[in-house]
Amino acid sequence: MVTMIPSSLCETCSRMREVVTPKGSRFLLCQMSRTDPRYAKYPPQPVVRCEGYRAAVEPEDEPDDGESGEGTAKLR
Repeated sequence: MVTMIPSSLCETCSRMREVVTPKGSRFLLCQMSRTDPRYAKYPPQPVVRCEGYRAAVEPEDEPDDGESGEGTAKLR
């Protein structure tokens, strides 16, 4: 029998920082805890509701057609 762990809002929150110990343990650090005492530093998982949640924005795909010119040098 496989037990599924419910998804947590922390996994996709822009205010979360993942902390991995040398032994491989993984913790989700809530950066809101630095400025607001209502937030736990390492909230119990899974978090299903959070007033401080902000979805992380994934970077847009960069154009691969070579026409952007950014980050490329032209040799003459």
